[in-house]
Amino acid sequence: MAALADDACESLLARGVNVSFRNRDVIVRQGEAGDSLYVLTGGVVKVTVSAENGTETILALRSRGDLIGEFAVMDDKPRVATARAVGAVGAIRIGRPDFDAFGRRHPAARETLTRSLLAKMRASTDWYAQRARSARERLARALYDLAADYGDAERDGSVIIPLELTQSEMGELAGTAVSTTERILAGLREEGVIVTGYKEITVRDMARLRKIAVTPPK
Repeated sequence: MAALADDACESLLARGVNVSFRNRDVIVRQGEAGDSLYVLTGGVVKVTVSAENGTETILALRSRGDLIGEFAVMDDKPRVATARAVGAVGAIRIGRPDFDAFGRRHPAARETLTRSLLAKMRASTDWYAQRARSARERLARALYDLAADYGDAERDGSVIIPLELTQSEMGELAGTAVSTTERILAGLREEGVIVTGYKEITVRDMARLRKIAVTPPK
């Protein structure tokens, strides 16, 4: 949304209605028809995809200003993923007819939103390319991105990641097994890079974490 001109942004938001979700509420569900999209106004949403055997994998996290469900609205095909609220979430729901009317009135804005779809696809491709890196590097990258995108900076320079993510979910983001995730997090704690609590992680040394995350593949 930040990429849209002010008048286009206001026009789009004016076409929707305010909605709210509680922790773990499903906002959009994989496979269902997409008759609306959502502009997040607060909170964090976890985007997952399920395989035929029922295995669920986290694809991304979205927060304020991000769009949810726009793929299905723009190509008129079933939802490609499920989005669930992580804690309380606020959003503006915009139906397909209103979104189409917005696109006709603001063609340049529609093009901007299309580019945002391409950016998401590029980010997804880049993330899968990280699978060539070690589990430690991938997990460090996931932690660094979460801290940079959603973290709350403290006066001492540390950054709190205020997301209720289990170690299993952290492992899903990085593509690592639970046991491997636990081992790597323990190592980062021993090095003083992070501090972990119940569903909360504090990054004590962002510079060190970034160095681990961007280490060139061997």
